[in-house]
Amino acid sequence: IASYVMPYIPNGATIQLGIGGLANAIGYRLENHRNIKVFTEMLTESMIELYEKRVVKEKMIACFALGNRRLYEFCNNNDMVELWQLPDLCNPVEIGKRDNFISVNTCLMVDFVGQVASEQIGSRIVSCTGGASDTVRGARMSKGGRSFICVASTYTTKDGEVRSNIVSTLPPYTPVSVQRTDVDAIVTEFGIAELYCRSNEERVAALINIAHPDFREGLKEEARKLNMLR
Repeated sequence: IASYVMPYIPNGATIQLGIGGLANAIGYRLENHRNIKVFTEMLTESMIELYEKRVVKEKMIACFALGNRRLYEFCNNNDMVELWQLPDLCNPVEIGKRDNFISVNTCLMVDFVGQVASEQIGSRIVSCTGGASDTVRGARMSKGGRSFICVASTYTTKDGEVRSNIVSTLPPYTPVSVQRTDVDAIVTEFGIAELYCRSNEERVAALINIAHPDFREGLKEEARKLNMLR
């Protein structure tokens, strides 16, 4: 997934990386970039590496840090790290002031029209709302900005059944974390679906194209029954 996002991050970009292993995977791959800036809800372990390799030369701005002891020791009394209040940093207008703002977040599930579930599936709570919606909107306001929401194409139930994370409709009681009209691009291990300003039929086709191959025909059949795909 990280390899699909990398070509869209230019030298001089300002990055926002969400929680999880994917964030660090992208961060570590930026080691050959130049003049990367950090304006992120969460400071990650990979950002230490970018600082030590002089990829990041300016003060890193975040709301909090989450990682190993080395990360916390790096942040302690370090003038290169500045922590802001969450409402101030996760503000689309503030984010939009930064050119080439690249936001990368993860989610749990995406439906046919691009509605993103990041915090809960049905009544099962996994995480909190977070700042994904704010950073997605802020990236749209940024000159040259892009936002990517990443999701594994499948998940495995407790019974060992493999299911698709690209679905026709989100399960009942699932809150929408990022609304479809804000979504820029969805990324799985099978590619990128560009959704911004696309029709519903274009969205369905693009999302099925990045679903796991084992589920694509079934998803197409569902879409046809819903009159969402010709």
